[in-house]
Amino acid sequence: MENIVIEKMNEKDVELSILTEKTHNIHILNENILKEDLKKENYIYLVAKNNGNILGYIGISFVLDSADIISVVVSKEHTNKGIASLLLENVFKVCKEKNITNIILEVRKSNIPAQKLYEKFGFSNISIRKNYYDGIEDAYIYKKEL
Repeated sequence: MENIVIEKMNEKDVELSILTEKTHNIHILNENILKEDLKKENYIYLVAKNNGNILGYIGISFVLDSADIISVVVSKEHTNKGIASLLLENVFKVCKEKNITNIILEVRKSNIPAQKLYEKFGFSNISIRKNYYDGIEDAYIYKKEL
């Protein structure tokens, strides 16, 4: 896919980003939380756009020298096209600029494609959180040292 631009999310992007989540029947963040996070200095959201259309987004929070990936969402019609990889690569750039030494994230035990993606980028499964998602599905904790 050509003409993909990765840029910082702005308030105008929020509604479209929430719609992107809905293509997967998931609900990670609501519009109000996302808008509040955009105002915080220790949060960054990046969007992948093609001709103004949002294909996906990634959210990161920072505490001291550590980053936490809050969410990675790619619209259903654009999965398996390298969008998540592009977003992750840009997160690594942002983290290096901010002197971040490690990144942590949670991923559903059932989300094998995401686990493979994170492992491809050097993340390691370091722990498990029992019944983390909806009180029924475990989460794997992944970490990457930069």
